Parts: sequence; C-alpha cells; structure tokens
Amino acid sequence: MGGRRAGPGHMTVEATARPADLWALRMRDAAPAREPLVRLVCVPYAGGSAAAFHSWAGLLPPAIEPWAVRMPGRDARLHEPLRTDLVATARELAQALAPALSGPYAFFGHSLGAFLAFETVRALRELGLPEPVLLAVSARNAPQHRTYAGAVHRLPDDEYLDVLDRRYGAIPPLLREDAQMRAMYLPILRADTTMLETYRYVPGPPLGCPVLAYGGVEDPETTTDSLGAWAEVTGAGCGTLLLPGGHFFLQPSKERLLTHLSGELLRALVP
Repeated sequence: MGGRRAGPGHMTVEATARPADLWALRMRDAAPAREPLVRLVCVPYAGGSAAAFHSWAGLLPPAIEPWAVRMPGRDARLHEPLRTDLVATARELAQALAPALSGPYAFFGHSLGAFLAFETVRALRELGLPEPVLLAVSARNAPQHRTYAGAVHRLPDDEYLDVLDRRYGAIPPLLREDAQMRAMYLPILRADTTMLETYRYVPGPPLGCPVLAYGGVEDPETTTDSLGAWAEVTGAGCGTLLLPGGHFFLQPSKERLLTHLSGELLRALVP
C-alpha cells in the first residue's frame, strides 16, 4: 500500500508543504476579516476524510475556524501509506499541528476520530502545548473501557463488509458491486478498523480541558451512561448530549450538533 500514487482526478499535496498544511485542511478559503477566536480541529471517522467536514465552515460562526484532518492514504494524500497504529498516528498529527496552534484551539472527533482526537490532545500536552479549550467526542465510548477490541479487521472481505454494515449501516452498495471502488476504498476502511481494534488505552494524568460527548439516540453502541464515562479521563468535567440518528447522526443532526457545539466552544473561551 505504501507505493500507491495519486491517479487522475485526485489532488496531491506537495512534499514541500508545511506539516500542518499536509495534515489539516483549513476549511475557509478567504482570509477572515478578523482572526478567529478558536480553531476547531475535526478528525474523521473510519474510512472518512476531510470531506466529511466540508460544509462545516458555512455553518459555524466566523469566530470558529474549522480545520479538517487529512489522513494519510486518501484524497490529497493518496500516495502515502495507510496508518494502522492509532497512538503513533496521533503523535504524528500532534507533531505536525503543534507549530500552527498558536492560539486557543479545540478538537472534535467522530467515532474512530474521537480516540484519535483524544490521543492527539495527550500528545500535544507531552510536547508542552497548552491543552485545548474543549475536546468534543462523538459516537465513541470512553477509551478506558475496551468495548471495541476484536478481529473484525482480519475477516475476509465480504464477511468484513457484512459485519460493518450490520453494526453501522453505512456500507454503500457500490462498494460491493464495483471492483475498482472496492480496491481503492476497502484497504482504507480495513486500516482504520485495524487502528480502532488494536488501540490500547494507557492510563495517564487526566486532561485539564472539559470533554463534551455526543451520541446518536438510535446508536446501539453508545448511551448517556457510556458516553458519560469520558468524565474519568478529565479533571475539568464532561457533558453529554444525544441527538437524533444512529451511529452517523453526524449528517441528519448536523445543524443541531454545530449549533450546540458552537455555543459550548464560545462559552469555553470565557475565563
């Protein structure tokens, strides 16, 4: 997988790009009239990309500047090897972002992205950066509770897709029917599932920032109680909110999610 190159129709990122620009797409093209109050680093779900947050810039207030994480091995970074070690990937992301996070910032991570966001925040703290004003996690139970261990990532292709479809209901028929689509997308999905299932939480000092945990009302994997367990990894409090939808409530409840998240972010900036 490491030798892949971007084909026609895929953007590439120049090797000379700054690490922060390689790893994060700033979702607003034009320079704002004033400096944003806070940058929101958005980390995608398994199989996802920066495109998952494409519409957020138009829905968030100007005071919040969204940065969408660009994962290796897809889209603009298609030529790079996929990652399967979550903690190592989080440390790479932290090293890349650290020089660019000069002011208040926050993280949002959905599903696999919740664990990546959490471990990136811990890695940034190890690098000596101030902690974010808020860590928002979504559709993922707390990391100290090993509810995602397993070997689904090792199943044969058809069984693998069947399990994911039953669990999350998000496997498009085209992925099963189109050989070219399967050859491109399935390695990405499998690498991300490997990252999730092999991740091992290591206890450490609690975060100094508040955590906000979102879930879908119809998602069987999360409940208010299981999301509330994120309180155990922070000393600054944890709030929870369930929104209409299943595991991918991120789409049907997007406007409600962003309205709530924006309010919480701006409140977190107040000393």
